Amino acid sequence: MVKIKDLKMKYSKLIGLFGIGLFIYLISFINLELLVDSFKNLDIIYLLISFSFIISGVLIKSLKWRLIINKNDRLSMKTTIIAWISGFGVGLITPAKLGELVRAKFLKSKPGISILTVLVDRFNDILVLFLIGIFAVFVLFSKKSALFNLSYLFILFFVFFIIGVFILKSEKTVKKIGRPFYKFLVPEKFKNFAGENINLFYKNFKKMNKNKIFVNFLLAIFAWFICFAQYWFLACAFGLDISYFLICLITPILILVQLIPISVSGIGTREAAAVLILSNFGISPELAIAFSLGILIEDFILGGTGLIILFFSTKELN
Repeated sequence: MVKIKDLKMKYSKLIGLFGIGLFIYLISFINLELLVDSFKNLDIIYLLISFSFIISGVLIKSLKWRLIINKNDRLSMKTTIIAWISGFGVGLITPAKLGELVRAKFLKSKPGISILTVLVDRFNDILVLFLIGIFAVFVLFSKKSALFNLSYLFILFFVFFIIGVFILKSEKTVKKIGRPFYKFLVPEKFKNFAGENINLFYKNFKKMNKNKIFVNFLLAIFAWFICFAQYWFLACAFGLDISYFLICLITPILILVQLIPISVSGIGTREAAAVLILSNFGISPELAIAFSLGILIEDFILGGTGLIILFFSTKELN
């Protein structure tokens, strides 16, 4: 009988190969010298400003997650930041950034309670991106015939996202759909543990403070516009002639593309989306890919820091 762990490893390798294959395909059609030159000619001042926004973005994102954590689990701001960065690091190397759930390990509550806070926090993050993205596809794509058909695909993904959320909110539906998986895939010794935490998840979801969730949503908006400023200065560092407003409309789409579980860290898929979209605004494929790789590098610097912190973290952090 094939082990689930082995299937996961094979799946991770396959999606990694797909992303790398797509990236190689894109690279084969561009001028590599121009791509290399775009990195050589980076404006260091703009790059440093871009890095400064990473710090402020982490602070806001950590704060908004901390806001919805139960009082019994409330971490210091320092530990909250460490947990958030650690989750970001693991999320980078896992499909759809599911690794961000590692944040829950820093909380004292049982998984059913701690995972809930991470999921609600991530839901608001993704919802904000979709709302801005929907505005973007109607403002930008409607004026670009080459991109107009993609707006329907984007709306379709949003519909799937909302349907998924409504299914997840329904305890009865989740248990009905998940019963076969629970019965055949969850080892006998973990069945009671899994069942208990599913019950805790929905029990605490009903008790969550709606006002705090709304404030978390507002902070998510603020955090993303800080993130967009980071990307705008990164674009300026590469010499892209592009406005902050346009970055605010384009980058949500690039970030959401990274969540499609057909690549790791969005390698290949993000570059393809960047070339497709930015080419309609007079940006060369070389600069589009350089900008996309710049996002990846900044993410890996932050994520790598998170992985190192997670590796050396101990229970004393709490």
